[in-house]
Amino acid sequence: MKSILLTSALMVLVGCSDQVTNEYSTYAEAKSDNLFDRAWLPDILPESTTSIEVTNDLDNNSSNGQFVLGSAAIDGFLTMVEPTQSEDQYRYVEGSNEWTFTLTDKGHVTYTLSTQE
Repeated sequence: MKSILLTSALMVLVGCSDQVTNEYSTYAEAKSDNLFDRAWLPDILPESTTSIEVTNDLDNNSSNGQFVLGSAAIDGFLTMVEPTQSEDQYRYVEGSNEWTFTLTDKGHVTYTLSTQE
């Protein structure tokens, strides 16, 4: 009986999560789904960006994820962001939103979004 109650409680907790994950093969797919209009990612990514994955937490208005930049697009992306004190880490601020991007040498980028209120 206790295990049934515990299992039920866990299912309720998991079911109440306000995290939503979306994946897009290309920038065009993300754009057509209004990803950038919803401000989960800024519209500064090159059109050649691929493998975009975003996990949005609707409870605290935050987001994290990853994407891949082609080697030819990395320099252009870096002109849109500013370096932080951490190696290979950059930030972009728009209004009350601040994105932190971490770039690997192979063009893989992870990011987090935080909102200042």
